[in-house]
Amino acid sequence: MTLAVCEVRYEDAYLIYDHTGQIYHELRANFAGLKVISPAPSQTTATADQGSFGLETGASRFTTNKPDSKLEQFAVSCKHFFESVTRNLEVKVFTRVGLRTMFRKDFATLDEAKSAFTSLKLVNLKPTERFGAAAEPHEIYLRWEGKDVGTTWRLKAESGKIDVILPPELEAEKSELHKAFNGLVLDVDYYTVAPVDRSQWDPTEWIQHSIRTIRRDTDAIFGG
Repeated sequence: MTLAVCEVRYEDAYLIYDHTGQIYHELRANFAGLKVISPAPSQTTATADQGSFGLETGASRFTTNKPDSKLEQFAVSCKHFFESVTRNLEVKVFTRVGLRTMFRKDFATLDEAKSAFTSLKLVNLKPTERFGAAAEPHEIYLRWEGKDVGTTWRLKAESGKIDVILPPELEAEKSELHKAFNGLVLDVDYYTVAPVDRSQWDPTEWIQHSIRTIRRDTDAIFGG
């Protein structure tokens, strides 16, 4: 797993203009290296050793690009963050709660990643050139939605490049970092459709249930 994001949405909470400082003051007790990056009256971002925070008038989210496999520690961090947010902003109901997870399997080349995608046989179309493009698709987007929960499921073969120039003051052995990657990327967003009463939502239990559901049903898709 390369990314995990939990986001809660709610009706505009105007107490954010008075209580943002209090929220981040409380977070210092549970998050090492907490640093506010972009302070603004209606939208503030911050980072810590455990991940990053987004606090807005109508939504808040916690993100990490180094999640533990079962999301146990991630869930604890979310609990600390969202409890402070909802208490200080007096949020009573969530209009949406979502857990987004991203997985990646690396390959030596993009062609190998595309071949792996095709081998899964998720698309029942003959390998014929369509729309003047490639003969076979290398991305699929699916969505399920019921009365209470929904999921978007996106799988694609992709390539990319990361270029980082390090500041001189770090005195790193290499001043530049370059990395190319090819792989299959799975992006899953599991979310609530119906309103959620804040008093009945426990982040640790909900996140644990959600990741088990994501893994179980994703395995079923891959298994046919």
